[in-house]
Amino acid sequence: MKTIRIALVALVIATLSCCSSVTGLKNIADCKFQFKSISDVKLGNIDLSDKKSYKNLKLADIAVLMVGYAQHSLMLDMNVNMKVHNPNDQAAQLDGMDYILFIDDQQMLEGKTKDKVKIDAKSDDIVSLPVTLNFYDAVKDKKLQQMAEMAMDLATDNADASRVKVAIKPFFTFGKDTLRFPSYITIGGDQVMPKKN
Repeated sequence: MKTIRIALVALVIATLSCCSSVTGLKNIADCKFQFKSISDVKLGNIDLSDKKSYKNLKLADIAVLMVGYAQHSLMLDMNVNMKVHNPNDQAAQLDGMDYILFIDDQQMLEGKTKDKVKIDAKSDDIVSLPVTLNFYDAVKDKKLQQMAEMAMDLATDNADASRVKVAIKPFFTFGKDTLRFPSYITIGGDQVMPKKN
């Protein structure tokens, strides 16, 4: 799988005072990010992890989806999981990230998470980015069954990750100030998600 190396402007680092936060910031710039998987997919709060097609839905589930569709409010929840490798001798950290989610090369959502992330020295970890969007607004040209099956495709074990990518911009806080990476780092969009064991 293609790995993405984050390039951080050296001048920004040089202007910051030495402290553990700055060390964590510098180290995250050396980390490698890989798209790992999509998990915990829900549409209208209905778990789609064991649903392979629209025919697998219960009548009660379809009724819930129909109400959301009629009200133009059909929420899609999922986790975008990334594998992060920290090659440094010290921990890497960030205080949150801005993100842009794409499905089938269509921008679905811009958002921000303030979840702190710390990757221990010389180690790998999985970072999960929770995403919630109004799927109706994102793909309102599609019928209900098409929307549901599109969401189900993301939940299957062998979903094609070339359909999904996320652009992230990590940020760090220093007192009242927030420092963001100079550009977005794009992850995914070019590989097949590994099958679950």
